[in-house]
Amino acid sequence: MQQLYRVGAYCRLSMDDFTAKGINEFNASVSIENQKELLSKYIAMNGWLESKFYCDDGWSGGNFQRPAFQQMLADAQAGVINLILVKDLSRLGRDYVEVGRYTDEIFPSLGCRFISVLDSLDSANEDSSMLHFRSLMNDYHLKDLSNKMKSVLKARKRSGQYISSTTPYGYRKSDDDSHRLVPDEQTAPIVQRIFTLRQSGMAYAKIAALLNNEHIPSAKGGLWKYAIVRKILNNEVYIGNLLMNYTGSRTYKDKTKIHKPPEEWIRVDDAHEPLISPEVWQNVQEINKHLSICYSPKKMPAKNLFSGKLICADCGAKMVSNSKLHYTKAGDERRTVFYSCGTFTASGHSVCSRHTIDENRLKFLVANEIRRQAEKLQIDREAVIAEIANYDKERLEGLRQEIEHTSRHLQELTERSAKLYEDKVSGALDRKAFVLLMRQNEQERSRNLERLQNLKADLAALEQSAAVAKQWAAGVSKYLNLQDIDRAVIDELIDYIKIGERTKIDGKLVQDIKVIYRFVGSVD
Repeated sequence: MQQLYRVGAYCRLSMDDFTAKGINEFNASVSIENQKELLSKYIAMNGWLESKFYCDDGWSGGNFQRPAFQQMLADAQAGVINLILVKDLSRLGRDYVEVGRYTDEIFPSLGCRFISVLDSLDSANEDSSMLHFRSLMNDYHLKDLSNKMKSVLKARKRSGQYISSTTPYGYRKSDDDSHRLVPDEQTAPIVQRIFTLRQSGMAYAKIAALLNNEHIPSAKGGLWKYAIVRKILNNEVYIGNLLMNYTGSRTYKDKTKIHKPPEEWIRVDDAHEPLISPEVWQNVQEINKHLSICYSPKKMPAKNLFSGKLICADCGAKMVSNSKLHYTKAGDERRTVFYSCGTFTASGHSVCSRHTIDENRLKFLVANEIRRQAEKLQIDREAVIAEIANYDKERLEGLRQEIEHTSRHLQELTERSAKLYEDKVSGALDRKAFVLLMRQNEQERSRNLERLQNLKADLAALEQSAAVAKQWAAGVSKYLNLQDIDRAVIDELIDYIKIGERTKIDGKLVQDIKVIYRFVGSVD
């Protein structure tokens, strides 16, 4: 008896299918509709059952994580289809190794026959050497196509064409030539203003804050941030230059983005109309260089004692560490480390305030806080632990007694069930009475069982809380005489520290600092 085949017809179309005459000239012979028509006729000619079409439009042959392809595999595994049909082997894919894995291992393991119509390849035939040869040629075609497209793109870049899908802030693509940048009437003046502000000496974050306060949309549509302003002020595109080809993929199969070495970069000067004069550009670059020496987020000392442990008490952002170089009266060089709100650093006063704190001052305050907790533990350890764990001995003992009482009652209810069965068997209880009493007994047993589970959970939570509090107490107690705090102490005891803004109260500067300890949280 001839096997009944339920066919899954697979179609794919991508950029691989543009002709060699030019990547903009489409080859209609490989269109999705053309593939469907050919496969439908082939199915009808063989008298098979056309179960489903799977179409991946716009997916590369080197990528096997295509949605329709994955759905076809799932259907094959579920037994919906048992024959996979393609127009030609390149529709399945252009990676020789992967295509071979599917045709030799995966499809047979799913109980699926595989046919490539135009290649006259059928997995039902014993000789599959031609299938592998065709697959190897398709893999070579994919590599060759990738190299040709890269060559075309490089040639366009060297000629000064702008080929990215997005445009730099301040520019748009020309109406006459989509590969040429022209100033954007709306945003170009904003870029020019940013350079003017920087030339006057204004910091990146202050420029961001100013633009945010004026509700000017940023380059990414949201808030202006430190990094966005810095990127604009260091981008040569604004003096008419294009810097391209500084990123790429590892191979034609691996699309992971990598940074290319400088010798592979492509630079084209005077590629389009500049927004900034060479004089303004040079002045701004000198300011950037000068300020990066005395005040640079990237020039942090090796000891960033509280990095990753501080958050802004108002907006919840991480505090960022910076350093500032200054000189004493004696001429000695000093570098002071301080921390500021990450939101403020990126966007300025428009979103949050500075919340600045000096590292040395914070070291002093945190060391005092740890010593204070150690002193409390020395005076009355049990009281501190009980307060942190939120329990007392009477409550703990009460829970244990209630668990014991409930457990005994459950045992009694179980014994009562056994007695009811005995009475029913002996005839002391009729069926109606037995059912009623058993239902009542089971309901009571169920309530008590739930109660027992809840009591045990409460007890476990209290005991766990007490164990954690004791662990915290053991750690803090070691630092009764702590003088100078280091990173090891911080990592051992502290989860994070909330830094409030400095305010004046009765003429004195006050700043709220709250230490959140590991495991136990805030401790008064």
